[in-house]
Amino acid sequence: MNKSELNYQTVLRWTDEECREFLEHQRWPNGAVCPKCGANSPYAVSRKTDTKNKLQKFYKCKACRKQFTATVGTIFEDSHIPLNKWFAAIFLMCASKKGVSAHQLHRMLGVTYKSTWFMAHRIREAMRDKNILEPFTGTVEADETYIGGRQRGHYTVRERIQDEIKMGLRKRGPHPRMSKAVVFGMIERKGKVRTIKVSEVNAKTLGPVLRNNLDLDKARLITDGHSAYRHIKHHVRHDIIDHEKTYVAGDVHIQGIENYWSLLKRGLYGVFQHVGAGYLPQYLDEFQYRFNSRKVTDAERFASLVGQVQGRLDWYCQTHQPENPYA
Repeated sequence: MNKSELNYQTVLRWTDEECREFLEHQRWPNGAVCPKCGANSPYAVSRKTDTKNKLQKFYKCKACRKQFTATVGTIFEDSHIPLNKWFAAIFLMCASKKGVSAHQLHRMLGVTYKSTWFMAHRIREAMRDKNILEPFTGTVEADETYIGGRQRGHYTVRERIQDEIKMGLRKRGPHPRMSKAVVFGMIERKGKVRTIKVSEVNAKTLGPVLRNNLDLDKARLITDGHSAYRHIKHHVRHDIIDHEKTYVAGDVHIQGIENYWSLLKRGLYGVFQHVGAGYLPQYLDEFQYRFNSRKVTDAERFASLVGQVQGRLDWYCQTHQPENPYA
């Protein structure tokens, strides 16, 4: 099918066989490859009669003799949800600039919330940047931001600490950002963005991240005046914008990465509303994928993502689960 004809309603009307054909074409443009051993040219097997298994076509590898389909080794493996609903969820997540929540997918697709939540995380796994080791070479803006709201009881405790400071019982109070997650990002002008969750903002943490993601001979780095970037000038060309004086000095500014922070936070706070700290890297991958493919159409972004669905999640729940006292 012509990619220009693709849209959400078209994908939702596809049959299971049509979805499998599209998946095979995107995943194996040069012919099927065995996901078990990597051998080429397996032979196709077609069932002549109706069986309990509705799948009428599969492949068998000539080398390892294993049977497989296009969904083996992908985010769709072992899923009982129809492929057309999987594809509809992928299309919605690719086309929604600020993301789409699992509750919205649950209402639109007629699938349980628990299933759509896990579907969304599997799709974010496919969105993960596969070229993370490719360094930036042009003019790169770098900045950090803080994600999260206030914790329960946080301001009550803070008020008590402020009272203790006034009475001379304590020297200083908590930093207003102490309970938030720290995200560091770099954006190449007219190019891609790369974000990562870090433990804290200092030279010890950000120095290795910058050196690993920049071509130190060709790149030009622009940051604000934070002390964490003080020593990077010894490794790469570094310009600083002093925000106490101005926000733009010629071509020295970091408004590109700040605009991206605005887009990210509008999605996290406006659409998802609450994101657990353990799952934040997956949401960062989602926004990063959509931004880096912003110059193509929604249909092209969807088709590209279907072609990189290889891989399975090796985690289920990253947040701390309290022990059940009644178990």
